[in-house]
Amino acid sequence: MSHSRHLAMCAVLFTVVASVLHMIAVPCAAEPKSVTTLGFSRESFLGTVQGTWRIEAGSIAYDQSKQVYTAEGGVRITSHERVIQADWATVDMEKRQAELRGHVFLQYGRNWLKGEYVLWNLDMETGWLDGGLIYFAENQLYAEGKYITKIGPHQFEMKEGFLTSCDPANSDWKIKYDEMNVNLNGFAWATHTSFWIRDFPVFYSPYIALPVDQRRQSGFLLPWAGYSKLDGADFEIPFYWAMRGDMDATLFARYMEKRGFMAGAEYRINHRTWGEGVWAVNYLRDQADKDFLFDQGYPFQTRDRYWVRARHNFDLPGEIEARLNLDYVSDRNFLQEFTKGSVSYDYSNKVFRDYFGRGILDDKTSLTRESALYLDKRTESTLVGLDIRYWEQLDDSRDEFTFERLPAVSFNVIPSWIERLPVYYTFDSSLVNYWRREGYKGDRLDVYPRVHYPMHYKNYIDIEPSVGMRASSYWVDWGGDSSLNQLQGRFLTDVRMDMSTRLNRVYPIKIGDYVALEHAIRPEVVYEYVPEAIQGDIPRFDRLDQDQARNALRYGFTTFLTAKEVRQDSEGNSVTSYREFARLKLYQLFNIEDPPPDEAFFNFGEEQGFTSVGMRIDLMPKRYLTLSYDANLYSDSPNGYHQDFLLTLDDGKGHAVRFDYQFREDMPVNELTTEIVFKTFSNLYLNTYHDYSFDQGTIYKQGYGIKYLRGCWALGVAFEKEDNDERVIVSLNLLGLGNLVGSFGYKTGESPSGLP
Repeated sequence: MSHSRHLAMCAVLFTVVASVLHMIAVPCAAEPKSVTTLGFSRESFLGTVQGTWRIEAGSIAYDQSKQVYTAEGGVRITSHERVIQADWATVDMEKRQAELRGHVFLQYGRNWLKGEYVLWNLDMETGWLDGGLIYFAENQLYAEGKYITKIGPHQFEMKEGFLTSCDPANSDWKIKYDEMNVNLNGFAWATHTSFWIRDFPVFYSPYIALPVDQRRQSGFLLPWAGYSKLDGADFEIPFYWAMRGDMDATLFARYMEKRGFMAGAEYRINHRTWGEGVWAVNYLRDQADKDFLFDQGYPFQTRDRYWVRARHNFDLPGEIEARLNLDYVSDRNFLQEFTKGSVSYDYSNKVFRDYFGRGILDDKTSLTRESALYLDKRTESTLVGLDIRYWEQLDDSRDEFTFERLPAVSFNVIPSWIERLPVYYTFDSSLVNYWRREGYKGDRLDVYPRVHYPMHYKNYIDIEPSVGMRASSYWVDWGGDSSLNQLQGRFLTDVRMDMSTRLNRVYPIKIGDYVALEHAIRPEVVYEYVPEAIQGDIPRFDRLDQDQARNALRYGFTTFLTAKEVRQDSEGNSVTSYREFARLKLYQLFNIEDPPPDEAFFNFGEEQGFTSVGMRIDLMPKRYLTLSYDANLYSDSPNGYHQDFLLTLDDGKGHAVRFDYQFREDMPVNELTTEIVFKTFSNLYLNTYHDYSFDQGTIYKQGYGIKYLRGCWALGVAFEKEDNDERVIVSLNLLGLGNLVGSFGYKTGESPSGLP
């Protein structure tokens, strides 16, 4: 790393350190011999809470003429969560000042401060420490100064000290300064700062300004750097802009040696009127060599590379809820080429998932990117929705023939009982406009009412027959084919019978905190019959327009193991909870008649008779093991056969193994991912992961890493190879400050596949 890059890294490091400086205090026990209560009615010296101070000491004297208390021998002065402790102390009632000597400790919550000589004004919350040390529990950070002066509620002056998260008496790293003025609502201005490893100085800066606002404040965040064969040397630095209390933004500046400069922005809002959302955009005028890109497996698409994505939830007048999903990218290779930093798919997907509970709709390998705006209005029994969807087709050969829904209006009625009758009904309806550049297009009105008659025989069996009728009307622009009528229609009915029961038994056990285990079995049978529809020449806009005729029986069962746990809380009260340990589901479809060739609703077979067996197993013990297996077995349909297997073993002591296998008959997916984390010694970890493709017979992604942990810091080195792209990453983590450098898991603090 060059000297200038090293300088930038350390400057950002100092920024994060200074942002946590604020005044706090220290615990220490003392056995009192004398107790005196002082009726201080004004605000206390460590806060604005009014209260009474209590003095405990070996001896306490009071000079009435001077209004001064003198305490000596194990002095302890307390009020609520505030504690002052010293060998000797005086409290001047007139000046509202405490003078403390010898082993002085001040405690406030989990934070503490200590020094040999302290003067403190109880009303102004100001004071002076001679040879003081402050501990910030939230950041696990120590700040030591030869002189520390608190000149206001949020202002400090510190001289000749250092910052560290290690043991202050024997620190592996620290940041020294000569003078530093700190405003917790603004900046810290420091002179003659230097970063030390043990007793060796590494970097010096004569003057630096550090943002230390305890609230959100604009300023530079930690950058990251890396190197890859595809991009060359790579460096990104973010700038955080605290616009106002309900919105902020992060601006990204990234330089890639082989690609040029990429700009990015991420905007976040949480507003009472405008809702909550995250918007992000990145743009690059790509300078990459076309032949080089082709050799790397990414044929040149365009010089202007960009990706716009967003998630936004907001409310409109009339109790209308709105949700927006935006995903628009410049070309088919963008998400495959840029896989690190703020522009990466994994980073944005995690941001959306953490913020909204839902990630990006389409996988990064998909050549169809979906954007949608959905509005709905709910009542106790109805739902009215407006759905606008746009599919960006990155496969140029299919772009002109891709349907867009602009828009779709729906009206649905949730299950509602019919008055004085033992039946309930549902109602689904929609009006959709389908548009595309080439080929037929048009509108469809679909109405689908359904009536259900639930029956229960004691507690043994539930039977629910139902009947539905679907009517669809079409207005079609056949794209110049005048032989077909623009108005078309379809009518069909369906009959369904659901039958199920539940058998369960509870077994008393005594394993740790578990006191009972319930085994339940839920068999079910579903029969469905849909005759051929009465219809004209209807278009095929989506799956709903396919031939839905079927005569099939679906049967299977689900079995559960659920444990009852009774444990004691911190106050000794019994707390009961239930945990599902295991679940097995088996089901199969029997086609009484041959289904239509384009059957889309069951998708388990194309011929009369038995079809594939669907199975799912989930094992979820409290510790050590997680297993999940989902498959369609014995399938004759190329679209029906798939397998998903996930096994995780974790002993909770630093050793973990994960196996993830996926297979799809109708997609080029037949791969195994393995991850291993192995703790060799008490503070040394080895990591590795491999993605193996059985179809290609090769490992297309792999990584190896080693991480060393030592109390207040960690050092990691990793190597990653994906296709023809190779990366080497070095990360340094300082406790209380975060990652100093590294190109894995930017901002999230995470590394893919457990690498450092």
